[in-house]
Amino acid sequence: MDEDLIMRKAEQHDPSAYFLIEDVFCNDLREPSAIDYSGPIFHWLKNSKDEALKKWKYIISGDLQNKEKGLLDDLTTSTLPDFKAVDMHKTRFCDLQFRLGAGYLYCHQGDCKHMIVIRDMRLIHPEDVQNRAAYPIVTFHLKFLLRKCSICRIYGAKKVTVDDKWAKENPCYFCDNCYYLLHYSQDGSLLYNEFSVYDYHQDYL
Repeated sequence: MDEDLIMRKAEQHDPSAYFLIEDVFCNDLREPSAIDYSGPIFHWLKNSKDEALKKWKYIISGDLQNKEKGLLDDLTTSTLPDFKAVDMHKTRFCDLQFRLGAGYLYCHQGDCKHMIVIRDMRLIHPEDVQNRAAYPIVTFHLKFLLRKCSICRIYGAKKVTVDDKWAKENPCYFCDNCYYLLHYSQDGSLLYNEFSVYDYHQDYL
């Protein structure tokens, strides 16, 4: 996902992740440095059963929207689900049970969470790729919006400043060269600090 690419560029990428689909944690353990994110959750479920059940009851019978309640009609508040953990790279869709329209969880980069929804499914059509090994097939991919430096208009932006009194725009985008020329003296000292600056990793369309 986009956040993974950004964290790789910042050299802070964490390869660990999981999908929570119904009661199954699908852990992404493909890389040797990945850790099992579901481990602490199972530890908490085992050692804090009363607290876990209380939270589960709130989730099921709390102040949910009618649509959400409809998705949970077959679940009971008296017991926790029988959660399980599997390796994502060894698991296929046909191994999972899921409901169309239900919200499931994707967690990566420590605590970055996304809701995923399987909207629809259909039988394969004659015009579809017939080679099973070719799936999954990407049907859409976000594109980079290559923003250039607001000063030289030549190089790609690497920094973005906010409330920068000497900048021509707010926010203002800089390549490394223009940023340091405007904000630092020849001896390397910062000329002023009445602004906020962030690394810029490009936008997406």
